[in-house]
Amino acid sequence: MDVKTEMQKANNLISQGNADAALPIVKRLLQAEPKLAGPHFLMGRFHLVKDNKEAGLASATRAYELDPKAAYTKILLGQIYVDLRLPEFALNLLQRAQQQVPEDHTVNLSLGRCYLIMEKGHRARPHLETAVRTGRLPLEKYSATLRLCECLSAIGEGAEADRILDKAITDYPQMPEALYMRGQSVSKPVPAWLVEKLQAIIDDPQLSKEDHAQALLALGRCRDVEGQHELAFDTWSRSRALLGLEKHDAGTLADRNAKTRKLYTKAFLDELEPLGNQTDSPIFIVGMPRSGTTLTAQVIGAHPVCINIGETDRIAQYDRLFRDANASDTAHDNVRKDAEGGTLRQIAGEFTRFFSVFNEGEKTRVVEKSPTNYDCVGFIHMIFPKARIVHCRRHPADNFVSCFQHNMNRGHDYAYDQTAFVERYLAQEELMSYWKSCFPNQIFEMPYEDMIADQEGMTRKLIAFCGLPWDDACLHFHTQKSTVRTFSRDQVRKPLYSSSVERWRRYGNRLNPLFATLARHGYEYTTRRA
Repeated sequence: MDVKTEMQKANNLISQGNADAALPIVKRLLQAEPKLAGPHFLMGRFHLVKDNKEAGLASATRAYELDPKAAYTKILLGQIYVDLRLPEFALNLLQRAQQQVPEDHTVNLSLGRCYLIMEKGHRARPHLETAVRTGRLPLEKYSATLRLCECLSAIGEGAEADRILDKAITDYPQMPEALYMRGQSVSKPVPAWLVEKLQAIIDDPQLSKEDHAQALLALGRCRDVEGQHELAFDTWSRSRALLGLEKHDAGTLADRNAKTRKLYTKAFLDELEPLGNQTDSPIFIVGMPRSGTTLTAQVIGAHPVCINIGETDRIAQYDRLFRDANASDTAHDNVRKDAEGGTLRQIAGEFTRFFSVFNEGEKTRVVEKSPTNYDCVGFIHMIFPKARIVHCRRHPADNFVSCFQHNMNRGHDYAYDQTAFVERYLAQEELMSYWKSCFPNQIFEMPYEDMIADQEGMTRKLIAFCGLPWDDACLHFHTQKSTVRTFSRDQVRKPLYSSSVERWRRYGNRLNPLFATLARHGYEYTTRRA
């Protein structure tokens, strides 16, 4: 067997989108030459294409161990670390690889994505521009173009992103993702050609239900911008109906909350408090998605001593591992032993190192904004007992509408069903009430409506709660040259406005199921001024 020829053949097949045909070749190569980096690299590429990230990491790590000087092993391993949202491991590998092959498409695309994860859009931009320029295959250029547009939108260059998307829609008519992105970013006046193209996708029986759903979602946005609010809501509803969303059980939420309270009792957390990391550096912003968390993070992040690292899933990952390891009745005894041995401070140290990747200056406070970390407040308090927690709240109807119109991440199917959303909303409210009863002085409630009604008053209270001296920059958060990748990226670049308060009234009787579910639970929303 000609190893070099076979490796090239397998690599070409994977690049052409035919990874399954490459697999038998890769297996033969691994059996014949297990100490060569190349076969392990190819197996890593195969797993990457198949979205088997953990298996891909194992193969890429082995390839790197066998040939650590090669650019291609660094690139693949760095690429997988980016996919796993581990920038602290990816960045150095990719930077070293880029020094070796500065014009390589994959390394520049991966570096751009890595910097985006780190909320450093201005650093990401030149790498993504290089990736667009150096992509050889249409799919390579197109994928890099979409990431570049994502980056431009995140750094406040939305008009430039729209211009590039418009060109991509023309250049790649068979690849509709740019069209969907353009539909979600549209503002008045809505281009007639955009509506026509979206409708054409919806009417095309040859396209997948996923394409139809994405086109409907974007078309709904166009109609909403045009003032056709009830029609927009009905269009979003059609999109959601196509996806066959996961069923949600209120009993499961109640059971999870009960298990959380059982594990993280107040007495237990009080007992462990001296064993955690005593820094007050972290500020965690939690709440329902689309409840004002991005706004709040921008306000605090505008303070000169704060670095806003955006959303990460690191706390939730650790919390899941901790729960799985301590699910038995002896959990408290086990944790006590580990804590006394320094485990909590070790975990906190890992988070501190992770946070430091984002901090290039002399910032002393870090703002982490992962909404669903409301489920992890007990874990946060255990490792960082002096951390501040800001709980963002918003009228449930406005909160639902804001979620309903967007393509949320995996795990948020509840956001597309009014009853499921209310049940998740109430479960989150109940859990946050429990956390506040455990440590009331470390949780600040931030009702979105109160911030809109009295920006300076609420901002001053928020900054004081965080233990920070007052700085006028917090009132001018919208002028900051920051990277914002959430759906609120356009809103937080403007001064505060009130049009999103009671927005739900635009949609007529479409929200009757939501209010019926709230009434059934005896819940009436009121803002609570801190």
